Amino acid sequence: MQSGENALIRWEHTADIPVDDWDGLVGPDDLFLSHRWLRVAEETARTPMRYLCVRRGGQPVAALATALATADVPWVSGRVDHLLDRCADEGLDGAAGLLRRLEGGAGALLPTVHSGGRHVGRTRVLHAAGPEHASRQDVELLVAEAEELAAGTGCASVSFPYVDERDTVLDGVLRDRDYSSFTSGNYHWLPVDPAGFPAYAAALPRKRRLSVLSERRKVRGAGLEVTHEPVTPDLVGRLAELEVRLLAKYGLTWPAERSAAAIGTAAARFGDDASVLLGRAGGDVRGFALMLRRGDQWYARQCGFDYGFLGKVPLYYELLYYFAVERAAELGVAAIQYGIGSDTAKRSRGCGSSRLTCHVLPLGRRG
Repeated sequence: MQSGENALIRWEHTADIPVDDWDGLVGPDDLFLSHRWLRVAEETARTPMRYLCVRRGGQPVAALATALATADVPWVSGRVDHLLDRCADEGLDGAAGLLRRLEGGAGALLPTVHSGGRHVGRTRVLHAAGPEHASRQDVELLVAEAEELAAGTGCASVSFPYVDERDTVLDGVLRDRDYSSFTSGNYHWLPVDPAGFPAYAAALPRKRRLSVLSERRKVRGAGLEVTHEPVTPDLVGRLAELEVRLLAKYGLTWPAERSAAAIGTAAARFGDDASVLLGRAGGDVRGFALMLRRGDQWYARQCGFDYGFLGKVPLYYELLYYFAVERAAELGVAAIQYGIGSDTAKRSRGCGSSRLTCHVLPLGRRG
């Protein structure tokens, strides 16, 4: 749609999108909606993606990334059918009720136009800041366009899997358009004190602080060397092996080749803004955390561990929290973004959190 000075534009590939136009709408905590991450997602998604943008007076004011999610896409953790089943099993608000209302179960929602980014956590519509910021009407226009896209491609639904409770505009638009909803998790982040680990530890309750210090001693006592390094090609294969072991621990089968491709592609696109926190012992990498940077934010993207070697040694917490806080403070990082999952562990280690809601519109069922 295009009319006078206002226009709604669709792009089929990130290569077609003017980088400055898109990234001008992206905040420092929106790394997974940045142009270069969308290139990574597009190259690894194995499904068509579409990008929608509202322009006013020739300037972009709002944008929405979408992906076609079928039963064949490998990224099941963010797919609405898998998400609904899991949330119903966990007893999260609204999930079981929606599942009961769906004829054919959660699979009846596929295929879906998966909207707001293919990543897990903080689904959203990008919009400009300042006096010419996107209006609610711009957000409504993009949501309506996603619905048109779904109808035109024979999809069964439109889904926004992880809308943050702080995103009151998008939440309101979706509720007003009769989307069903259920709690889909909690998003977590950790503010980083410039004083680093001592300040982090001092802010914890005494019992937790003593536990953290004990965990750090166990890591050192196991002979693990902890470092922060670039992602080099010779590391990628081992990192992929370790991620597969982590996923297997939680019952997920995942090819090492796919992990290697994801890690390698992210490293290539992010360059110096991609790095790994590593734990080495016995001549090999025993654990890692892949960190991506945008502005003053670090994002914990992927991790993996050699559980056979580590046993109960808490390398996970050392890499993802304690050493991460040390390095982040040294590098001027203001916050580490952790995303969803492991709510208790993250909150007990100082993370803030916000509730996420999945909104889904089964097509043809609006009142």
